[in-house]
Amino acid sequence: MIPPSDQEVAAYYRVGLIETVLLLLLLLLAFGAITVLAQERWRRLSLTESLLARLAAGIVLASIAVGGLSGVILNLLQGSVFSDRTLTPVTSRNQALLGIGLALAVTVIGIIRIEQYHRGISTRTSHEEEADWKVEPPEAAGHR
Repeated sequence: MIPPSDQEVAAYYRVGLIETVLLLLLLLLAFGAITVLAQERWRRLSLTESLLARLAAGIVLASIAVGGLSGVILNLLQGSVFSDRTLTPVTSRNQALLGIGLALAVTVIGIIRIEQYHRGISTRTSHEEEADWKVEPPEAAGHR
């Protein structure tokens, strides 16, 4: 078996970076869409169950979508992404790790913000049910 050249190894790192960033972006979009589209259903579950179910569904949708989109994206970026011949495999690996780390941080922050918004809406409706402005029945008002 012939070992891959340095340029092939660098290209593999670039492909991995592009596919991982695309996966994380699609995960964030799918998680947000699932949260918004089915808000009433998620409120019936506990907070942990709701979060885990939405994350699992988002990961499945993002995994399916990245399979189809990665080929299109790589074909569109083929000339500009793989034209730099001066990069060594170590440099490409470090760039890929840095890019994946940044994309992961943005995805985690986005999911936390979506979850905070979702929990804020969920708790807001329960506070309205306990509000003081509700009208008391006449028999309860007469006992004061």
